[in-house]
Amino acid sequence: MAWPTVNIKILNMMQGAIPGVEQHFLFVGHGNVTGTERNLINIDSTSDIEELLKSKKASDSLIKTVLAAQQNGKQNWTAGVMIIDETDDWRDIVDAANEVASFEAVVLDVPMTAKENIEQANTYRETLKSKTGREIFIIGCTPAIDTSADNGQTWEAYVTAQAAITKDVAAPYVTLVPMLHADGTTLGKYAGRLANKEVSIADSPARVKTGSVLGITELATDKDGKACQLATLKTLHQNRLAVPMWYPDYPGQYWTTGITLDVPGGDLQDIRHVRVLLKAARKVRVRAIARIADRELNSTPGSMESAKLYFTQDLRRMARNVKIGDYTFPGEIKTPLPDDISITWLDSEHVQIMLKVTPYECPVKITIGIMLNKRLGE
Repeated sequence: MAWPTVNIKILNMMQGAIPGVEQHFLFVGHGNVTGTERNLINIDSTSDIEELLKSKKASDSLIKTVLAAQQNGKQNWTAGVMIIDETDDWRDIVDAANEVASFEAVVLDVPMTAKENIEQANTYRETLKSKTGREIFIIGCTPAIDTSADNGQTWEAYVTAQAAITKDVAAPYVTLVPMLHADGTTLGKYAGRLANKEVSIADSPARVKTGSVLGITELATDKDGKACQLATLKTLHQNRLAVPMWYPDYPGQYWTTGITLDVPGGDLQDIRHVRVLLKAARKVRVRAIARIADRELNSTPGSMESAKLYFTQDLRRMARNVKIGDYTFPGEIKTPLPDDISITWLDSEHVQIMLKVTPYECPVKITIGIMLNKRLGE
């Protein structure tokens, strides 16, 4: 007969929230650094960026970029900074940063001048995922317009040069901005707008309600002193570059959609779709790790139903709406439906789980029809 015994087990059902890295970016740029040691600099909305990065001998370009990101990221903004030498490979430096912290995106303050630079960044993104399982996207920039006396560019020549950089590139996790602002802060403004915690990762940088771009909004002129026109910005956008823009008779400067370098017809042409998918992937990966070799996940009907609830719990959190009075702030995605998850056993040791993430509709083109209503007898 068994000896009278009571055993108590504390069961961890993995029902808690998983910490996120959303809106926490890593900025990488040049500076006057020596030796081989490159340390991560952690900053937030309270940091004195100019004093701190000058003391670390960062370049003026990097200081401007990070400062503009801080301004447009607004309250509770956080980031990491890595200062590199001209001879450093930025990929090695990002690897080093990822040994001590995690980031949603890498912001490269190193202009991409050719298709090869973009493909290198896209390949690195996939390599980092292969090595660490981490999901990131990359925010890059292209050169500013050349206004030198000898080889200066007109806006027409500039657009042609920019189009050549992005031509035939397939890089869905890379979003690029041309350095259009006169003070060289376009990259920082865009990165800050994407990291603004007043809105969610599912919101477009084109969102006007977020407010105007902060900082100096004057755009550069070409070699002839001609100002940048909306037509030029539209052409750059058509070449898959995310650009600032404005609305006639509506004060302030805003942004186009956060376009990526995905292929035509691809699901990842908008950065807001990329971000919600990557967030979901980060969450579900942790859930899956916790279920490795757990016999509670099996092919019986009861286990399959339990697994569906377990693996969609983060999607349900992402879908939570916030209601204040009569106004509802939608979640990052729509609430998952029962058929938005499927679980298939490929063999006795390999299970395949497919999830659907459904973003909300978001109008970036609004058409309004107005008609005359002539009432008889009035």
